[in-house]
Amino acid sequence: HEASGVIVRLGSDLAAKQSSSSSSLRVGDRVAIPFILSCGTCRECLPPRNRPTICERQHQPGFTRWGTFAEYCAVSRAERNLREIPEGVSFVEAAALGCRFGTAFRAVL
Repeated sequence: HEASGVIVRLGSDLAAKQSSSSSSLRVGDRVAIPFILSCGTCRECLPPRNRPTICERQHQPGFTRWGTFAEYCAVSRAERNLREIPEGVSFVEAAALGCRFGTAFRAVL
């Protein structure tokens, strides 16, 4: 369920936003995919709670939907959930951060 990769195609909703410049995601971007794909609209995601890791309508690659152990995968709510990988960070390092960071962060808070 921990993954990273390169955007090879945008879904129709993001392609429309890209043409109007309201999306920062582009084909060719190196991105990390988090373990929890949050909705951004439930009471856990919204202020004052701001807890997307316990989203009420979360998707989890490899658990609640097809996983990422494949050549290609579709990511729901991509604009909200994908994170660009900075230069100098490998795909392996970026993928490993998703679950480990979220788990440690929630353990402390």
